[in-house]
Amino acid sequence: MTLLTETHTAPTPCKSPTIRLAVIGLGLRSTCITKLLTQCNPHAQLAVLVDPNPDKTQPLIDENKIRTSRHMATYNSVQDMLKAGPEIDALIIGTRCNLHTPIAIQLAELNLPMFLEKPVCINWEQYKQLEQAYARNHDNVLVSFPLRVTPLLQAVREYVMQGRLGTLNQIQAVNNVSYGNVYVDSWYRDSKITGGLWLQKATHDFDYIHHLANATPTQITAMHSRCIWQEPVSHQDAGSAIVQYDSGFHANYTQNFITRQSAGKRGATLTGEDGSISFDWNTDRFTFQAHKQNRVENVSIKVEDGHGGGDQKLAENFLDLIRKRDVSQCTMHAGLLSAATCLAARDAANQRKVIAIPTPFINQQPMILHQHVEPLD
Repeated sequence: MTLLTETHTAPTPCKSPTIRLAVIGLGLRSTCITKLLTQCNPHAQLAVLVDPNPDKTQPLIDENKIRTSRHMATYNSVQDMLKAGPEIDALIIGTRCNLHTPIAIQLAELNLPMFLEKPVCINWEQYKQLEQAYARNHDNVLVSFPLRVTPLLQAVREYVMQGRLGTLNQIQAVNNVSYGNVYVDSWYRDSKITGGLWLQKATHDFDYIHHLANATPTQITAMHSRCIWQEPVSHQDAGSAIVQYDSGFHANYTQNFITRQSAGKRGATLTGEDGSISFDWNTDRFTFQAHKQNRVENVSIKVEDGHGGGDQKLAENFLDLIRKRDVSQCTMHAGLLSAATCLAARDAANQRKVIAIPTPFINQQPMILHQHVEPLD
């Protein structure tokens, strides 16, 4: 794909200490990340804004005290920005979900550090397009997966990597969402924009599960149901999946959107030969139980709000990626692998099949078996 024509001037990286950020789509999520970036680094500033609704974005900038450049440039489209060729150091894509892939592809050839909101794609066609566009620079992308970098998950993973649990044989994960009304009372109810609740919600969970497993998912089967929500809502109100990994063990994951109040829960139990560990982001706690000794360890990790402290970690990692001081902790490979798991789960539930999960950037095609059933998301 040719991105720049003779009428386009590629944005050039800035050589000064200033970090010039270009935000494409300033919604609530990208506002949060941009605010954190400008708070974490006094040289970071919003220099370029691409948004067709500038009247709605200015209040967000003012309310969140986002630092802007003296002459912040605004554009109605990515094409307008590319024609102008402003000087920028990094990109943040915070548009609606269905636009993540096409905009990321438009900007791929710039090869600038990119913060990409999840899900990275919402169907198999977008998956293949994104995989092709980022085959050579997937590690210059930071996908918005805050759960995997939270202090709580990092502590749990440390136990796993130290061998405290011995050989893993299962991960049991649950996400009882206490704010499920969000997905039916706002634009999220449109599955043509979101891709459905496997991609909208489970993409976070499959990512951290893969991260803990330290293995490659190979196949998945799933079910989803709509027992409470009725037409015109097309979303599931509950879904469950079982994932097989190349190392031999499996993970099961369940999400429920009808739970409310203190019934909310998000976390997992990891079981190994020598021990088990359970954690929950709602309580910021984990418990380790040794199987061969009468010993239980209860650990509490208190953090600031923002996905259990994960948003702060993402902002810090993105700044380090821009300055070439660190690598991305959530590359495009991770984003595509999670999306592939979600898409395969959606297919598996609709087709009542076991579906193969493709590994990004490897010549492997997803096994999509066609069967007529009434689809959910």
